[in-house]
Amino acid sequence: MAVAPDIRWVSPHYGFSADCAHIGAPANARKALMAMSADLVGSSGMVGVYIPEGTADVYQAGGMKGRIVGAVRLLPMPPGKRIEDYFYNDWDGSRRWPIGWPCQAVYAPPIAECPAFREHVETLFGAGSFGGYVGQFQQGPFLLDAAMRERLNRDFAGFTPLV
Repeated sequence: MAVAPDIRWVSPHYGFSADCAHIGAPANARKALMAMSADLVGSSGMVGVYIPEGTADVYQAGGMKGRIVGAVRLLPMPPGKRIEDYFYNDWDGSRRWPIGWPCQAVYAPPIAECPAFREHVETLFGAGSFGGYVGQFQQGPFLLDAAMRERLNRDFAGFTPLV
């Protein structure tokens, strides 16, 4: 059975690949991470992975910058594990993203075909709206509004799922 995209949330990251096994978040995103997992675990819902336009070169994000580069499905938290077990260290070894959630990559299309997030935001909400929209990431991942969900799901419907 084919997997239909059901992207409901979006989360910023500095990189992404088809072997992504967990998503990470800053400590202040605990509430958002818990709300997202409560909404998505056990459902068809997915998280769109966004690589910020301003991602530093040290992360080698290249052409991924500014795009929704994939979608993941959150998995049930394994017994005995906690969100603190799913961290990412920064390039310098510091614990920049100390919490996270296990996931499975469902979509990882060719980068050149991934949608530009700014274009979608400004088409839906007007010129100059992008900064305010992505400012929501200051609190971690966020639930997408219906118009953005529809737009991203239409984009990703053209891609072949990994699973």
